[in-house]
Amino acid sequence: MSSILTPVLLPFVSVCLVAFGAQPGDATSPDWLAVGTQAMVASDSAPASQAGLRILQAGGNAVDAAAAVSFALGVTRPESTGLGGGGFMLVRWADGRVCMLDYREVAPAAATPDMFSRPAGAEGGEVPPPSRYGPLAVAVPGTLAGWEYALRVFGSKPLPELLAPAITLAEDGFALDAHYLDNAADALKTYQKHPGLQQSCAYVWRTFLGSGTLPRQGDMLRRPALAKLLRLIAQDGAGCLHHGPVAAQIEATVRAAGGILTRDDLERYEVRRREPLRCRYRDYTVLTVPPPSSGGTAIIEGLKILETFDLPRLATTDPALTTHVQIEALKHAFADRARWLGDPDFGRVPVERLTSAAYARRLAARIDVNRTKPPDDYGTADAAELLAPPVGDDGGTSHFCVVDKAGNVVVATETINTEFGSLLAVEEYGLILNNEMDDFTAVAGAPNAFGLIQGEANAVAPGKRPLSSMSPTIVLKDNEPVLLVGASGGPRIITSVFHVMLCLLDYGRSPEEAMTSCRPHQQWSPDEVCFDHDPPASLAAALQQRGHHLADKRRTGIVQFILRRDGTWIGASDPRKGGRPAGY
Repeated sequence: MSSILTPVLLPFVSVCLVAFGAQPGDATSPDWLAVGTQAMVASDSAPASQAGLRILQAGGNAVDAAAAVSFALGVTRPESTGLGGGGFMLVRWADGRVCMLDYREVAPAAATPDMFSRPAGAEGGEVPPPSRYGPLAVAVPGTLAGWEYALRVFGSKPLPELLAPAITLAEDGFALDAHYLDNAADALKTYQKHPGLQQSCAYVWRTFLGSGTLPRQGDMLRRPALAKLLRLIAQDGAGCLHHGPVAAQIEATVRAAGGILTRDDLERYEVRRREPLRCRYRDYTVLTVPPPSSGGTAIIEGLKILETFDLPRLATTDPALTTHVQIEALKHAFADRARWLGDPDFGRVPVERLTSAAYARRLAARIDVNRTKPPDDYGTADAAELLAPPVGDDGGTSHFCVVDKAGNVVVATETINTEFGSLLAVEEYGLILNNEMDDFTAVAGAPNAFGLIQGEANAVAPGKRPLSSMSPTIVLKDNEPVLLVGASGGPRIITSVFHVMLCLLDYGRSPEEAMTSCRPHQQWSPDEVCFDHDPPASLAAALQQRGHHLADKRRTGIVQFILRRDGTWIGASDPRKGGRPAGY
């Protein structure tokens, strides 16, 4: 089946764009902010936020609404997320109970550490990296299994009701926006560079890239094949992706293309329930995700380093120094990420040491306020030191936040990795498959799609979960949620979430300022600072004087947050991706 593109705007989408509750401030407030006194959803898709809001208004809880958002995002953000991927979720109930679910993808049973080091077959043009494109890039998906678990344990609404908005969007269509077209243009370049993909990964080429003639902004995209899959799930339950004819078709698609994923891999997939990371940061308690996500560990390590600095004062007296120490803290965190983090089910990961106050003080003492340093000076390379018993005291991806009227909250980040995942899809069901195998250390010493160099702890192994940068985070004050935040964008997730948290918690910025202020990104390797837009000349000069190399490229994560302020919930969806919050 193929998609159907048409410039007609349908009523469902039109309603989505206007039913978002009161806006903060005066009439000039941006449409990517919304205020609600009872409940709020913030996602990077207006129709998906509206899907969650409808469930909340119908009496569903935060988990019900979050499931509806996830299913709708899988329709409207095919470049970013979907049932062919995986993710992490944090749930906090109003009574203080917390649950963290890991439904990250896993390597197939036939995966080996050297599977991407072998020479690939030739084709016209340069050979596409097998860890990034095509069948070997596909890891076992976990998104639907994650929601099956969450809804079985915490949900209050029937699955068909939660799938209904997504089915409507898939059948009737949704308007394509600028972010979709930017990602489609990037994917088109990949197909042009590797023309053999036009045959081996033909469904994405035809359906989403118009066989080389991209659609226009405002065109409608229908996804009838995906609607068929969603109706099957509503009828047969969430397990149908891992058992039965759908699982068989996934195996057939991957194996026919030369991949190794099997039906047995799908049947054996298990959701992991893990203990969330917790830390005290000034007057706040931060709840976030542990490995195999690196995001929570890196954020806590960075926060604990910066806790030794008087950031509120520096933000007013020397903003350039504030940015410098922010960059330096995260260089330490990214260095340790590369060396030490991986799947905790496959080896010891020194999270307790990396997130300890004592370790943070030592790293903070190594920060030179006048100069940046060579990469080898960051983090800790000594295994004996970090693995000793502790002493003393993180293209494609989508994040969303939900709070219900009872005060229950959900933050979830889900992904198929880079834009349109592996580019391989199960055509009968419109299911785009992830390329999460590239998040492993696919080839020792070689960067992945995001330029990250990763360590032995993240080597490929059967049943192992690749390291991630996903960072769904809940911030409490006086034991009440005050900030729900997360992002998409590979390693830029970590720096973007970190920056927005500092703006809201330390710098006293408004939601508008926190979302739009210039974000620095430094991931240790390569040793360069990127911004989302041109930094002020004074800031650029001050950083260069301190030895920072400022890259010309403009890169950032896409942040969604919900902030509690003055008795209301303020939802914010990053204008860089065109999402809209929805509340009442």
